[in-house]
Amino acid sequence: MTDVFDYFTWRGDLTLEQSPFNEIDGVILARFAYVPFEHFSQPLPKRFVPIRELAAAALADEKLRQEERWKLRDEELLAAMADSRRFGQLEAGFHGSVLDPVLQAQFSAITLRLDADRCAILFRGTDNTVIGWKEDMNMSFLCPVPGQKLAAEYVRTVGEKVGGRLILCGHSKGGNLAVYAAAFCGEDIQRRIDAVYNYDGPGFYDNILQAEDYGRIRDRIHIYVPQFSVVGMLLGHGSVPTVVHSSETGLQQHDTYSWLLDGPRFAALDTVTEGSLFVDATLKDWTADMSREQFEVFVDAIYTLLTDTNMDTMHEMKENWFATARSFIRSVADMDDRTREAAYEALKALARSAGREAMEAIGV
Repeated sequence: MTDVFDYFTWRGDLTLEQSPFNEIDGVILARFAYVPFEHFSQPLPKRFVPIRELAAAALADEKLRQEERWKLRDEELLAAMADSRRFGQLEAGFHGSVLDPVLQAQFSAITLRLDADRCAILFRGTDNTVIGWKEDMNMSFLCPVPGQKLAAEYVRTVGEKVGGRLILCGHSKGGNLAVYAAAFCGEDIQRRIDAVYNYDGPGFYDNILQAEDYGRIRDRIHIYVPQFSVVGMLLGHGSVPTVVHSSETGLQQHDTYSWLLDGPRFAALDTVTEGSLFVDATLKDWTADMSREQFEVFVDAIYTLLTDTNMDTMHEMKENWFATARSFIRSVADMDDRTREAAYEALKALARSAGREAMEAIGV
């Protein structure tokens, strides 16, 4: 079986006119949204820019190469897109980015002109900022979160400017934003949406799934999750996702670079693994015992602990593990027993990712 990079070899020389847009094109564009356009040395031009031009600027940008949000596989993807007939001539524009600690919002979107009468709107998933993590957690008890409102407004604004048909794509939180925006962008623009692609993004509470706005777009939503999915199993979708075979194990399957292909489609499985179902049931059982207010208090407490370290990204926290742990331990003393226990579990999980030595050093 093949992955998205093999797809460039197999189909990269065919334009979207020659071979219609499919779910693999969608996941490639969803990953394209992670390119940190806001950190380019030169701001993006106001006009639409061919991907080849963007790639040349990005790959020559030494400052960008130092940015931790710039991932090596994304560099490889951008170069492959630029070199292909299928993607290289597509034009990007209307990049928008918000990182606001007051609003607790991490949002980024960009639009690609696919042809004269069709655009793809792409939403970035969670980056490694603390603010992005907090907004993800807010989705567990609050809807809409600021990012969802920004996504709907972005689709309304772009839709009024570009005309024609629309496709929405996103991975992880970006998939959730794509679905929410499609549902709540207004009927006029919603009628122009051909498809929405949600790649392992969380779902919604029943009040959203049962809303008339969601019902109008439901049949155009395509949901994909790997066989061990956690993020994509959160809350509900209102339809059955396509389960994709991943070459990775555990949580690493969330990375779409590990998803396997079978021709112009994903290599599909009948169901997610028993482990994924167990994690999903465990999370739902845990949150069922907490009121939404209690869960909000817990998330706010964890966020406060993290921001007390004065570090902006999860990478910085791992690099400065002992400062993070000390701040965490000092603060949990004020929590109630159940929240404190949950906080310690979160600390242990973070310690495991930082390494056994750090875990033993802080005595948990």
